[in-house]
Amino acid sequence: MSAYDRTAWDACLKAVYDSRSQRLVPSRVRELTGKAGKAIAAGYEKVPGHEQAGWVMEKAFDGGMALTFRPALRTVRPESVVRRVSKRHPSVENLSDLRELSLEECDELRRSSLGWAMASAVEGAASSIAVTGAEVSTTVSGGTTIGVAFGAIAADVTATMAVMGRSIGVVASTYGYDVRQPEEELFALGVLSLASANTLGGKAATMAELSKLTQQMMRRTTWEQLKNHVLVNVIDRVYAALGFKITKKKLAQAVPVAGAAINASVNAGLVYQTFRRAETVYRLRFLSGKYGIDPAEWRRDDLAGSDEAEDVVQVDGELEAEIEREQGSESA
Repeated sequence: MSAYDRTAWDACLKAVYDSRSQRLVPSRVRELTGKAGKAIAAGYEKVPGHEQAGWVMEKAFDGGMALTFRPALRTVRPESVVRRVSKRHPSVENLSDLRELSLEECDELRRSSLGWAMASAVEGAASSIAVTGAEVSTTVSGGTTIGVAFGAIAADVTATMAVMGRSIGVVASTYGYDVRQPEEELFALGVLSLASANTLGGKAATMAELSKLTQQMMRRTTWEQLKNHVLVNVIDRVYAALGFKITKKKLAQAVPVAGAAINASVNAGLVYQTFRRAETVYRLRFLSGKYGIDPAEWRRDDLAGSDEAEDVVQVDGELEAEIEREQGSESA
């Protein structure tokens, strides 16, 4: 590796495995809204109205992939990227040609995440106002039932995931990856899973999943044998699982009763974190491809159980499970 690339590789791994847990809600706010947070954290199944909330979430994310995340992910048009980049690098005629450039040259093409963070913040404020303004019973905390809260926060998460998808698409295209391809869309969801992980163990687990997924994608003969509907099924399930996870997390943090300003800051933080972690993963992937590095080098399996427990959405695990189901149905 060049000195620049070695420094970048080390910095990316350090950024992923930083042991500092980033909380989306300040400690003072968590204290003030502790009643709602503790009620949810004590056990989702024990919270009154959770059956209604589950139904509301299912409806919120049913079709949400097609209506929000996927279109947002695909708003980055490869031909526009190529046209912009080719002015500086005439050798770039297709998006994949960016991977023939140096990492430093691609880094110079990066754009700020500030616009996406601000857009998500505005949307998040609106959703919180809708929740706190509801005149309903006090099942969870003063003024909001769990069903109403989940409904508004699920809608909020759906919109926020669209902004997160757009930011991932921007980063992916910067390093020569087309998220309109089904396998790249699945990889983007893996990046989204990493962005939603807050603990060191959670980040280690999601990086292990991304590593395995990348290894599969590099074995093109195996990957090309997958039928399109297999990928579609996996993508839909992973999207819904990530939406459920983020929705529960935001409700457990008492965001619905904390007010519009706090929910806006949480959304902005999510988008910013997504953008930064996407940059980290796609830079690692870029360098792995350029230097023939096994993606297993991304992993830190010794850290997977070293932190507080965190449920993570296992993208590669979902893919393997769907392949097994497909093989089972064919043999039946």
